[in-house]
Amino acid sequence: MNIKKIGIALVFLSTLFLVACGGNSYQSEIDEAVKIMNDEGHTDIKKDNSSFYVYNEGAIIAVENDDSTRYVEKQADGKYAYEPHKDRVEKSLPKNKSDTDYAEKNGKEIKK
Repeated sequence: MNIKKIGIALVFLSTLFLVACGGNSYQSEIDEAVKIMNDEGHTDIKKDNSSFYVYNEGAIIAVENDDSTRYVEKQADGKYAYEPHKDRVEKSLPKNKSDTDYAEKNGKEIKK
């Protein structure tokens, strides 16, 4: 009987852990976007002074800073790259910023 109780407890704790970690906040993708923007010469972009809007399950990340929006896009190989063609990207995005998968301003999640 003790083994059965231990098994049930293990399943419960595993489920609890997975639920707690289940929220996707796209932090690693945003960190990568910041790194790419800095590598492109936009060293003023930091997580604590910019807004990030994640679209299409992380395929596109809009980076806003000082009234300018730039885009980082996931490539076919799964890596992110700066996308200088704003018009092409903007045509594929929803018109309303609330239609994002995730949004963050100055390091804090923007709740929908």
